Amino acid sequence: MAPGGLRFHDLRHSYATELVSRGVPVNDVQTVLGHEKPSTTLNLYTHRSDGRDQRIRDAFADDPLTPNDH
Repeated sequence: MAPGGLRFHDLRHSYATELVSRGVPVNDVQTVLGHEKPSTTLNLYTHRSDGRDQRIRDAFADDPLTPNDH
């Protein structure tokens, strides 16, 4: 284990989370990490990231069917 308790495997989780957060398709992240199923990547390797809720709101901000109460 590295100083501070960080393990190499922790970096894989951070890497997967960052790639998905930046819009890389989960199938591509799955391939890079060598997972058999995309569900493994999503369910075990990605974690909630800062700003997620705002990115979701922003994705639909220009949609005429989305209420604009923020």
